[in-house]
This record gives sequence, structure tokens and C-alpha cells, in this order.
Amino acid sequence: MKNLLQILAFLAPMTCVHSAGLITNHVDIRFDYAPEGWNAFFQYGESVENPDVQADFGSKSLPARDFPTNASGDRLTQPASATFAFTGAATGAPLWTFPQTSRGYTWPGFDNAQSPGFLSYLNTDTRVNATARWWKVALQSVEYSGQSTTTPHFSLWQSGAFGAATIWMATSNGIDAQDCYFTTEGSHSHMSWGFTALGIYRVTFRASAFLSAGSQFVESGDHAVTFAIGTLATWRATYFSGLDLLDSNTGVPFADPDGDGLKNLIEYAFNMDPTIHGTPNLQSGTGTSGLPLIQVETIGSESRLTIEFVRRKASGNPQITYSPEFSSSLESGSWQTVGTSAVTSINTTWERVKVTDVAAPSPKRFARVRVTLMDSITY
Repeated sequence: MKNLLQILAFLAPMTCVHSAGLITNHVDIRFDYAPEGWNAFFQYGESVENPDVQADFGSKSLPARDFPTNASGDRLTQPASATFAFTGAATGAPLWTFPQTSRGYTWPGFDNAQSPGFLSYLNTDTRVNATARWWKVALQSVEYSGQSTTTPHFSLWQSGAFGAATIWMATSNGIDAQDCYFTTEGSHSHMSWGFTALGIYRVTFRASAFLSAGSQFVESGDHAVTFAIGTLATWRATYFSGLDLLDSNTGVPFADPDGDGLKNLIEYAFNMDPTIHGTPNLQSGTGTSGLPLIQVETIGSESRLTIEFVRRKASGNPQITYSPEFSSSLESGSWQTVGTSAVTSINTTWERVKVTDVAAPSPKRFARVRVTLMDSITY
């Protein structure tokens, strides 16, 4: 574990206002060509045949759940078969995927609608090798922000989950001209998307085609699509979007964009809003957000220091741990994880914890909650 944050003092409550930055249903990554040039955007909604909402790539992110696929999540286990070595994940390691066939959550694919049409030609790429009105999506780059201690990789393929695969893109061997996807004019298609680490990925694509009129080659600019893999990344993408997610002053765990002295990681840990300035305390007994409440209480006939705080349930794989600690001196090495705990479930994500110290608060006693960002998670 690394990256320790700790808090010692707390003030008054506030209301959390969450922005909407996620697409969690069917979504088309669209590249449409018109005489004035290419348009690139998300088109999404509950209806697969007629999604009715559009958004700029920079305003939304596509999240994956850090649960096994058999538990309604998006996490697979990399098979031993050499056929799937292209993903870059080690055998037995987790591989987070957006599926070729919908699992009822984020389901991205490519789509386009053309005016004028594209040129019909024989495409000699061995993955296609047919005559049609082709357009191409080429991978340009992948940016990553997260805690992975190994190089994170992105891949794109078509097939059953782990049957024979047509590999379209894979960063495990670098990015070159082979990292592209061919599809036809007016098409709508889905594929499997793979990611080898928890975190934020910005995957940049460029679309191109030949026009029917004069065989003119037309190519788009670079367009980045953001993927949020896991609980922490999804929380980041709920409040921040686009390049802000990678900015050291804005969307990363140790930034403080609202300037209230609380790093994003602390706001994440205690169910707070990182875009609203404030340092509120948790409301005792009923609160669902806010900084830990530290107070002296009478327990039986004795006075004791207590810490009350909300905690993300471990079942959600939040990538953090909480350590309620007490000390009589504030000296390094004097903090101890002691006391008795009472835990109350709030919902599927949160629980409320109250820890009572073992020592009397006389002549002096201090308390804190230490939040640790984990290097990795063992499943």
C-alpha cells in the first residue's frame, strides 16, 4: 500500500450535488462524414435501435464494474490460451471488458450515417478481404491514469468471449498501422473492449474513408473516448470529464480542485462532492456523507473518545482502506488501531462505522482516520 492521507479535524455539514458524467447503457461511438467534414460524438439511450441522446466525447465516460461477469460485473480472468495473449494480461490476472454482446450495462460499439456515400473497393486487409463501402477507425494513442504498477493495455476484438478472435487493436505490442477497425458505410457494430488495469483510459481514434466521388481520401482529426475502469475511476468520471480526469490539479486522487483542503481521495472515501467547497462533519447516527465525527462520549460510567465515519464497503472493491486510530501524543509511531467497532449498513455501497477508544481521554487523547490508496487488489 502507498499514498497515505490522514485527517484530524472536522467542521459543519453540506449537501452533495452529483453531476452526470457516465453512460451506462447502449452507446454508439459515432463518426459521421458530411461535405463539411467529420462529426464525432456519442449517441446513446435505452433503445438499441433508436438511441435518442447525443453527447460530445469530452463530456462523458464509459464505466466498467469491478465485479466478475457471473456477478453482473465486467471483470473476466485472463485465460492460459496463447490465443488471447494479445490483451497484455498475465494468465489468471483480471481483465475488464465491455462485451460484444450486452450484459445490461455499458455496451459500446461503432456507428455511422453517411452523406455522401463512401467508395466501394476491395479491402485487402486479411481480417476483411472483401469489397464494400469501407470506413476505418484507427487507434492513435492510449493515455492512462491509475495505480497500476505494470503497463496497462487496451485491446479490441470480435468473437465470443474467449473463442477464436479477430484482433483489431492491441497495445501489448505497441501501436501501429494494424491497430484499426474496418466497418461499412451506415453500419452499426459491436466488439469486445479489454483493459488490463483499474483506472482512467483515454483512447484516441481517427476515422477515414474514400469518397465515392473522385476516390477522395477523407480523414478526421483525433478524438478521445474515456473509459472508467473500476469503482474509484467511475467516481472520478462522475465529477470530472475529458482531460480534467488526467490533470494533476483536477481529477486525480490527490488533487483538490474545490480548494477546501480535502484531496479528492478523502472526498471519495467519505461520500463527499469534490466540486463543492466545504469541510462538513458527518451527522451522528444518521449521516451518509461528511468527514469523520470525533467526540468525547460517556460510555457506561466512563468517558471515551469515539470516531464515527462512513465507509465504502469492501465488497465494492473501492481501492482504499480505512484505519481508525488513536494516540496520546501525536508522535510518529504512537498511533494505534484499537477500540471496539459497531458497523451499520446504509446501502449496497456504504456503511456507517463507530469506533470507541479503549483509553480515557485524560489528560489528552487524539483520533484520526487514515485512508490508504492501494497499489493493487487481490481477488
